[in-house]
Amino acid sequence: MNEIDRVSISIADAVNAFRDLNELVVSFDRIGSRIGNGRNPAILYGYVVDHDVTPRLARLREILGEALEEALSEEEVDQIGESSYFYTDD
Repeated sequence: MNEIDRVSISIADAVNAFRDLNELVVSFDRIGSRIGNGRNPAILYGYVVDHDVTPRLARLREILGEALEEALSEEEVDQIGESSYFYTDD
């Protein structure tokens, strides 16, 4: 890996990323608590769909991936992504 230990993103991207991540962390925590207290797990699906969670997370991944590619190679960034956990029904 490259010796660079920092990457840069714009202030606007950082603000938007922080705002989205804050909403998602707090909301997932609250939804998890409600499901744990007996609420229908469908509230999680409703939140994900109604609040465009998947495209917002994809945008955050894009912002971070682009910043990482300025410091690392595209192949290294791909390897990082491929080493992630992916949900499976198995």
